[in-house]
Amino acid sequence: MSNVLPSGQEVLRESLVLIGGAILAALILSQLPELRAWIANNTRGTGTTTAGGCNCDQLHG
Repeated sequence: MSNVLPSGQEVLRESLVLIGGAILAALILSQLPELRAWIANNTRGTGTTTAGGCNCDQLHG
């Protein structure tokens, strides 16, 4: 069973990598308002829950 479950040290390391990536992404987005606007334009107000901004029901319906 110990081969299946990661050790506490491995879980901690992966958690720190995940948190560090989220912080890095937030810093990048705070410095690039054009990128933030592009992401917002492609993910909001489309009537779908998927990223990319395609609402196929309206386009092909």
